[in-house]
Amino acid sequence: MEQNKTHIEVVDHFLTKEKFKIQKTSVPGLLQTIPTPTKEDIIKYYKSERYISHNSKKKGVFFFFYRFLRSVNFYAKNRFLSSNKNNRNVLDFGSGEGYFLNKLKKKGIKACGVESSATASLATVYKSIFAEQLNSQKFSHITAWHSIEHVHELENTISRMYDLLDDKGTIIVGVPNYLSFDARYYKGFWAAYDAPRHLWHFDKKSLKEVFENKGFKLVRSSPMILDAYYVSLLSESYKKSTLKILKSIFVGTISNTLALFTKEYSSNIFVFKKLR
Repeated sequence: MEQNKTHIEVVDHFLTKEKFKIQKTSVPGLLQTIPTPTKEDIIKYYKSERYISHNSKKKGVFFFFYRFLRSVNFYAKNRFLSSNKNNRNVLDFGSGEGYFLNKLKKKGIKACGVESSATASLATVYKSIFAEQLNSQKFSHITAWHSIEHVHELENTISRMYDLLDDKGTIIVGVPNYLSFDARYYKGFWAAYDAPRHLWHFDKKSLKEVFENKGFKLVRSSPMILDAYYVSLLSESYKKSTLKILKSIFVGTISNTLALFTKEYSSNIFVFKKLR
């Protein structure tokens, strides 16, 4: 995809302090991290015990807050599966430590997950989505919670998901929204840019376009209300703020309140149906 203009310049506040540009692409609203690390080089950007989704058992305020939000978020996420009776075979794309996957299994749902590393401690490249053992399987749902923004081959990955779904299948995607108030407030400190681990950055229209170009139809979307607070807390940490918890609650609440009118929430869930 052609890059032509810089949207914002950011720093890898999480780990390396390297500088990156978030640039526009030929798809309106779709942004890309430049320079884009190769699949081999990006591994080093995940090598940290502080990478929470792959190492959430550590102690500390962020890990506690993450575990709390994760448990609450599960029930919100599960609504998108339980509302459809055809939910006995689920593929969780980018399953990390397997929390969501294991919760589904405990509810009696047949589910499997893919992750690039067996220990979920390195790069989230998701090569296993193309693994041979999946070739003969079809799924009623594919879930991708904050994972599609990590893939190198965006269009090929979506096409592969299409092939893995049955004729009535749906894909449920959760992604950050750089048009939200918290994104505009924190600017280069906004934690959900997360360059270079996040290779792609979406607004609602661009996510809809890239999926519909690959044979899907958007049937439903819903905000992820709690994400505004968690992302704000991380952003305040990157700014080395005092009273970061109180400030993150304040900014997160403003973001969610304004989004009632603008519809630009910090993160959103999208449900796409496969078209034959």
